[in-house]
Amino acid sequence: MSVRSLARKGFTLVELLVVITIILLISSLFLGLSAGDGGGLPAGQRFIASSIRTVRAMALMNRGPGSTGVTYANRYRLLILNDPDDEVNHLRQFVIAVGGVSSADLAGVDPATITSTSAAPYKWFSPEPAQMLPNGVVFVPPASDTATTMTLAVTANTRRSIIGQLGDNIPATATDSPVSSPPWMVYAPTNQPMALTAMSADYNPKKWYYVELQGTGASNHLGRVLLVLAKGVVRNTGAGRAVIDVGSENQFAALSLRPNGDVSMTLDADEMDKAK
Repeated sequence: MSVRSLARKGFTLVELLVVITIILLISSLFLGLSAGDGGGLPAGQRFIASSIRTVRAMALMNRGPGSTGVTYANRYRLLILNDPDDEVNHLRQFVIAVGGVSSADLAGVDPATITSTSAAPYKWFSPEPAQMLPNGVVFVPPASDTATTMTLAVTANTRRSIIGQLGDNIPATATDSPVSSPPWMVYAPTNQPMALTAMSADYNPKKWYYVELQGTGASNHLGRVLLVLAKGVVRNTGAGRAVIDVGSENQFAALSLRPNGDVSMTLDADEMDKAK
């Protein structure tokens, strides 16, 4: 067999490039990706839906902050960063946070008497690193957030997220406000269980909105929970203030948290225009 015939058994560089291009094209068709936007609004919906389903799975497995396998008062949350001064990450970064009390930390204390989610022995941790929404996709905060506004005036300002207060009776503190609408907490993502009050400036804790699921996997909110996303850009406009630039009313998508803790996704403007 000649050297030329042996060489023809391999692929040329052009052939390899053609194959790679075909694979990428097929992948983009199946995933609904468009060049340069990381998948856009559909991908943003999938990212958030996947994270909420992960939170739900952790709740159903009773995964808490302790290593003993016995934990109490567990809370399962998906957090969305609310820091107008952080132009890059504001309303785009999200992370899972799990809180609770380990049996090893109880020291004989009745877990039923532990109501504060901020003070030790209550601890929080993030099982996964913080993630980002796709490029050009941003979480639209509830209408009660006047620090971040939109350049696009939508009907009655209703195309905003809706996150009601938590359904159970736990007190608000300086680092966790479950009675607010939307609820928020001051937190620094860490994989080491830690009390909120122990997160000093060295950990760079920030304010996050959150959605919480019960240990049964069900929603722990009063009323409707609607998470609205927009295709837009966040601009910091001053200390503690930001603006979301949105091009048109067609640049929105949403996820609804069902009472059982699962999620549904929609692009229907009518669904997003219902304030309640």
